[in-house]
Amino acid sequence: MPEIGEVARIVGRLRTHLVGRTITSVQAQHDPIVFKDTTEQRFVSELEGQTVQAAKQWGKYFWLVMSKPPHVLMHLGMTGWIHIKDDPLSHYRTKTGEPRWPPRYHKFIFKLQDSTNEIAFVDARRLARIRLIDHANGDLRNVSPLKENGPDPVQEPPTLEWLKTHLAARKVPVKAWLLDQSAIAGIGNWVADEILYQSRLHPESYTHNLQESDVADMHKALLFVTKTAVETDADSSKFPKDWLMLHRWGKGKKGEDANKLPNGDQVEFLKVGGRTSAFVRKLQRKVGPVASEDGAPKRQAKRKRVKQEEEEESGGGAVKEEVEDESEFEVKPMKKGRVKKTVEVRPNPRQTKTEVTEELPDGHEPTEIKSEVEGPHEGHRLRPRRKNLAAQ
Repeated sequence: MPEIGEVARIVGRLRTHLVGRTITSVQAQHDPIVFKDTTEQRFVSELEGQTVQAAKQWGKYFWLVMSKPPHVLMHLGMTGWIHIKDDPLSHYRTKTGEPRWPPRYHKFIFKLQDSTNEIAFVDARRLARIRLIDHANGDLRNVSPLKENGPDPVQEPPTLEWLKTHLAARKVPVKAWLLDQSAIAGIGNWVADEILYQSRLHPESYTHNLQESDVADMHKALLFVTKTAVETDADSSKFPKDWLMLHRWGKGKKGEDANKLPNGDQVEFLKVGGRTSAFVRKLQRKVGPVASEDGAPKRQAKRKRVKQEEEEESGGGAVKEEVEDESEFEVKPMKKGRVKKTVEVRPNPRQTKTEVTEELPDGHEPTEIKSEVEGPHEGHRLRPRRKNLAAQ
């Protein structure tokens, strides 16, 4: 998903192609999920004729300062992006072939004065958010939901003392802490893994157990990785060649050389805070008891992924998961005995009653089901649908 470096790439393109220009026309799709606390009709009416004065960023959020309120605040979710008609290489994942315009899954398109260029916001999974914020001068840092975010590590680098204090105040796996947007803004999965790899810390190590030397290494890596991601516009070809990020995408691949760094070190994967974490066991040491070894009782449950409505909405960076207890799906043994159930079906004039004999648990009464069929199925013989007794 787009993280601090990818968002910085977008903001840079918006400053080049949009800032200082007037929006003459806005096309917006009906999407009450993506358009948060507003509607596409209001979005169009408020922005047509306005001039974009600035493009700003804080963590994973970015916004357009308009010539008058309201201003446009955006979050890309998992797969959102800004597409620019005259700059097909604006995406960090370069695609070959003729770009499609308008792009699929677009939520809005800006047409600009004295220009053939157009700006489109795209999101296939509908996890992005677009808001209109009424604010006098467009400085949205102290306005919800931005005020619930922690410091941006590039625009407001935390000090070593700040990091030491905030890590010691929590008892969570260090990977989960890095993903928590209320702790520090802009860090997502791959950036967090890179910080921990560079600081040689196991992702399950608890924050309150980290020693001063661990915090110092993490502080140095935090500033270095986030600054590099922003300065390179998240272009992985410009990353240092020894970064884990360049070699972490082989989960599930098999073979002798699968999931290995150029020096031969093995890349492994585990779940921390609901997210897949890539790490090198040989190098990243555990500090104290880690999350998987602290003796906490493990709940036997069937875990089912659900869509992440918005990663930073509640300040939490980890993907939300819905847990369903397996007891809800327990199959209860049927008691002995046979109950005769009479089902009346009337699709065929020659068939008036059908007797079905099946086993029912005690306490369940026979059910009479009447079915009338018309149209092309009239006269067809239907079989009564039997309930799934095992699910009762």
